[in-house]
Amino acid sequence: MNALIICMLLVLGSWTNADKREDYLTQVCSTVNESAINRPPIDAKVIHYTGQALFLVYHHLDDEESFVTITPTKFNQHLQMLKEKHYNVISIEEYACFLEKRKSIPPNAVVITFDDGYRSFYEKAYPLLKKQGFPATNFVIVSYIDSDYPSLPFLTWKQMKEMKKDGFSFYSHTYNLHQKKSGDSMNPVPMLTNRIYLAQQNRLETEEERKQRVGEDLLTAEWMLKTQLSNQLSMLCFPFGYYNQTTIDDAQELGIRYFFTTKEGINSGDSREIYRLNVGMPYVNADVFMRKLQSYDRRESSKVKE
Repeated sequence: MNALIICMLLVLGSWTNADKREDYLTQVCSTVNESAINRPPIDAKVIHYTGQALFLVYHHLDDEESFVTITPTKFNQHLQMLKEKHYNVISIEEYACFLEKRKSIPPNAVVITFDDGYRSFYEKAYPLLKKQGFPATNFVIVSYIDSDYPSLPFLTWKQMKEMKKDGFSFYSHTYNLHQKKSGDSMNPVPMLTNRIYLAQQNRLETEEERKQRVGEDLLTAEWMLKTQLSNQLSMLCFPFGYYNQTTIDDAQELGIRYFFTTKEGINSGDSREIYRLNVGMPYVNADVFMRKLQSYDRRESSKVKE
């Protein structure tokens, strides 16, 4: 193990030590309870579901839509529909406290997430979310922060620190594994879950080499997020949605506790593998958006008397 990794492990001792993680959870959940005092009253006029949460995933906002890009206008329509249809947007930390049996969550709970860390999150999404009083989380590719690589501007640490003061949070989408490289049979494979071809040595890396490469990447991301943003929890969003049990086992050895997938479903607080609904695509207008959410309504949605 090289000297840099040893230094990062020392800084990240709170993630690799179970007692320290419990201390951080206690601090986070205490902060969550304090923040809840200042948010708008819980809306319980219509109950879609209880003791569960839907996670939404977006990527990029732009006036020109593409595969995972929608307009700010469409995104704002989604936010308005959440409010009009009595959904309660909570922070990802609030859900983590629910998952750890530290607190309850309101009925119709929704968590808003973005992937990749594009600068449009700050320039276009952040003002709209603030206007509605909604928190959100962005899973950032940490090596891209403060850069225009590969084709779109990415968030800066300064912007992220500003947003964090308003209750927004940022977690790992890996340091630099959100790409594919040649693997077995020379086909492109996701770097997180596969052994890759070592061209200079004309061979496939061993499983031990893959584990070390991935471990160093994940530790680097966690170390930078902790030192720059003072993160107290450790979360990983899988690039391209690819993962397996080995991936989870390796990450858990490093102290990573929560995992975010591209599988669709509703979350009931019984698993640290989180389902998310991809609603940041051009075809998801306000009507489609609401149909996707309401497909998870309990069978007999009840109306509460005002």
